Amino acid sequence: MRLEDVAFSETMAPEPQAPPLHRLLSRGDAGRQARRYHIFDRISGARLVVLDALFRRLPVDVAPAFAERVASAVRHLERRRVYARRIAHNLSVLAPEGPREGRALQTAVANWWQNAGRTVAEYACVERYRNAGRVTVEGLDALRDMGLADGQFIYVSVHLASFELLCDVISNGLERRSIGIWEPEANRYKNRLLSRLRARYGMYIFPPGQRSARHIHRLVVQGGCDVLCYVDEVRDRQIHLPLFGRPLPDRGNAVNAVKLALRSGAPLIPIYMLRDGKGGFRVRLHPPLPLDREAPTGEAMKKALGEIDRFFDPIVRAHLGQWWMLSEVRLPDFVANPDAARKRPAQ
Repeated sequence: MRLEDVAFSETMAPEPQAPPLHRLLSRGDAGRQARRYHIFDRISGARLVVLDALFRRLPVDVAPAFAERVASAVRHLERRRVYARRIAHNLSVLAPEGPREGRALQTAVANWWQNAGRTVAEYACVERYRNAGRVTVEGLDALRDMGLADGQFIYVSVHLASFELLCDVISNGLERRSIGIWEPEANRYKNRLLSRLRARYGMYIFPPGQRSARHIHRLVVQGGCDVLCYVDEVRDRQIHLPLFGRPLPDRGNAVNAVKLALRSGAPLIPIYMLRDGKGGFRVRLHPPLPLDREAPTGEAMKKALGEIDRFFDPIVRAHLGQWWMLSEVRLPDFVANPDAARKRPAQ
């Protein structure tokens, strides 16, 4: 199957059916869903559309700098929210040098929010950074020396720095025939903006579903396309990779990436992006992760998932301030409601 045979509309997120307008005044879930669909999502969507149009017209440095300052203000306003406290907790306990506290922790928290603000603003300009010479690619020559650069790649990655830009770099900077997998947002207007962005830089990124799974299998296993899989996706309200001491996942993007590598014969290539501290980005490609193609499938899967975790765990820990998914890591020692925990009787 050729990529040209698939309509780009196949990559668009399905949209929810509009609740009847008469439910706007209803109580309970029906009323909340109607108000969210007809009122709150529209307000949020209008804001996103206006900001996207504005940021696309600004120089590439201006919008991220502005968003960084806004994010710092939001950090202060949201500091008591559960997700904000979870960010601080994770920045403390996952630090490679040991638990952070005091000023060191506050600095780490501020850096994370500033990176998040820049990342949001950079969505509008994704296709402009590479053309502006802001992206450096490292590691491709090593893959060429191994005789791999002209073959097919199964990429595994994590959401570091301006991760959407990584898709443009693979598709256009490296000139690879590549597809991706994404989890749609709750807001339909944001999904529409993302689809328009990906249409501009020209990469097919499929949402979950049986139809997408068939397209991905045919394009990768039969058609020889590369595929980019972010292994730190949210599933069941949780990030499952890196493991951080938890069990290996039995499904998700990492599992799918290994299956596609086993079925296609393509190598499993780690790739990730980091900020260079000067307004640009470094993309790093690494040699293939070990993949035991002679072992039974279940055993090969466990070995490969372990290799993915061993590769990305130290990288994520070393760059927690650039890791978008930090707020979604629900570690067992985090207390969401300290007041309730203090009132709970001892066991």
